[in-house]
Amino acid sequence: MIRNAWHFYFAVAYGIKALCGSFCIALLTP
Repeated sequence: MIRNAWHFYFAVAYGIKALCGSFCIALLTP
């Protein structure tokens, strides 16, 4: 149970990081 929650949290954090990264790149590129 804890391991599944950890994997879920890691996936969510990775998704948010990727989304923020692509968003920042979109903002930086004219």
